[in-house]
Amino acid sequence: MTDGPLAPAHPRSLTEPYRIRFDEAGADGIARASAVLAIAQDAAWRHSEALGFTREWYAERGLVWLVRSIAVHLAAPVAYGETVHVWTAVVGERRVMARRESRVTAADGSMVAAVMTDWVLTDARGAPTRIPDDFTAWLLAGPATFEPLRVDRADPPASASTVRLSVRARDLDPMGHVNNTVYADYFDEAVVAAGGTDAIVAFPRRYALEYVGSATYGDALLAIAWPADGGWNHRLVRAEDGATLLRGTLGTLGTTAPPV
Repeated sequence: MTDGPLAPAHPRSLTEPYRIRFDEAGADGIARASAVLAIAQDAAWRHSEALGFTREWYAERGLVWLVRSIAVHLAAPVAYGETVHVWTAVVGERRVMARRESRVTAADGSMVAAVMTDWVLTDARGAPTRIPDDFTAWLLAGPATFEPLRVDRADPPASASTVRLSVRARDLDPMGHVNNTVYADYFDEAVVAAGGTDAIVAFPRRYALEYVGSATYGDALLAIAWPADGGWNHRLVRAEDGATLLRGTLGTLGTTAPPV
């Protein structure tokens, strides 16, 4: 194993093909928002591994990346069985944070989605820690800094719809936490329960997700949704203690893509 990148000439971006699987599509045959996030997440890991920053590299140093926030612009539908191409690169850093951008394109080159993810690097105690110099030297595609994405913190109104959910074993990732992509499914489920079925299948649409805490197996969750500003607001809380785990917004009007 190397302490850094595999080779200085390795590109600071990666493009990978992905076929939309049957289980990634909804009842309409179109890939769910969570599926788009999942392939962007996998492409990010492939890029990191190609440069020598493998899961083992992080484990040896007691380092873990945690998603802080995500903005995803779904520009056009992509159906089960179609192959898309995902371009990804790290485009910004802020001492303990990094920003990755990904673009998903169809076979004809048209835009399917753009994803912007802010990550926080944590140490073995779970505390934010400074990004190693070799990471920024080899993985960062540019010198850009950024302002972390924040989501509307307004409290849910009394009229907000609430769905009770329970974390299942299949929701967990290799870290033992609910994977960040699963929270998008929780969001969609809350919006559907509130009467917003059309909103979660509309194009274009834009999600903004701010991850505040993490859920684990067996947790009872309250997924809250309410209409706001021509779209939807969302709050996911743990039922036991009322702790907020996720804040989110979904917009279908006047939607613009994050910078790519």
